[in-house]
Amino acid sequence: MLHNLKITLLFFLLQSSFVFGQDMQFTQFYASPLYLNPAFTGANVCSRATLVYRNQWPNIKTAYKSYLLSVDHYIAKQHLGIGLQFAVDEAGTGALRTTIINPSFAYEAKLNKTYAVRFGVQPGVTIKTINFDKLLFGDQIARGGNTGASSLTTVEIPTQTKAFFDIGAGALFYSSNFWIGTSFFHLNKPNESLFTSEGSKLPIKYSVHGGYKFLLNEDEKDPNLKKSISTVMHYKGQGEFDQFDIGMYYTQYGVNLGLWYRGIPGLKAYKPGYSNNDAVAIILGFQQDRLSIGYSYDITISQLQRLTKGSHEVTFSFQMCKQKTKTKRVLVSCPKF
Repeated sequence: MLHNLKITLLFFLLQSSFVFGQDMQFTQFYASPLYLNPAFTGANVCSRATLVYRNQWPNIKTAYKSYLLSVDHYIAKQHLGIGLQFAVDEAGTGALRTTIINPSFAYEAKLNKTYAVRFGVQPGVTIKTINFDKLLFGDQIARGGNTGASSLTTVEIPTQTKAFFDIGAGALFYSSNFWIGTSFFHLNKPNESLFTSEGSKLPIKYSVHGGYKFLLNEDEKDPNLKKSISTVMHYKGQGEFDQFDIGMYYTQYGVNLGLWYRGIPGLKAYKPGYSNNDAVAIILGFQQDRLSIGYSYDITISQLQRLTKGSHEVTFSFQMCKQKTKTKRVLVSCPKF
């Protein structure tokens, strides 16, 4: 019975990759700020580089693995943030691979001593590839796995590749302890089909995210000794899919401990009888001077919990200069995990 459930789940994973084309996701979304919202480009104290690895549902051999590398920098004289991100998402038995290469640009405007706004844009290229030689079709199963001339399913070019232009944009309003932002991706609704020129258009992905940071020892001057509690939220949707993340972080002496819930129970169901309960996530992070390291584990609480064994995510962020205690800029205070 368990074997049959795994086959069914993998079938739906493959189908969703072809039909819905939903984006990769990260639990530590503030550790991949350019992927969350291009308005975050250059929002750090100085230049930074970020690396993210996510292994979603490791109990399923060919589920999802995501890799992301981003770099960004702030040009003070022009109030301009510039950045570049490179990401790869692998899914399914057909080695369905999505590669994104996106430069990012953001403009920062200081409203007064307390508040500032940022506007960002993110053009780029997305490349999708699939290897049909790694897939097994229904008529091949009926013939004992035969892929020869007697098989009804034949593919002249085993590897199919599609590249297309994509663009996103975002905005951010914030102070030293409060932030709220919104972002929109796939604004041009590109055709991501591997087969036809008309194909399927990639639906717009939209997001609203924000939070508030409560300082517990405001008089402390050393940033490594500060204590705080940050409450955060993130709502996003794409096509028929949407989800809501809510949680908090506790930070003390450079150590961050976070607890998240993901889902919209009672208000939204995947379909009748299946409530929108996805996962509870535990996040542990460490930040010291230039380096930030984060680890999160998603505990699946949906009906897939017996099959998936949750999700693992590791993040590394390196700041190119030492933390500055004095700056004329209003800096976004959101967690880095």
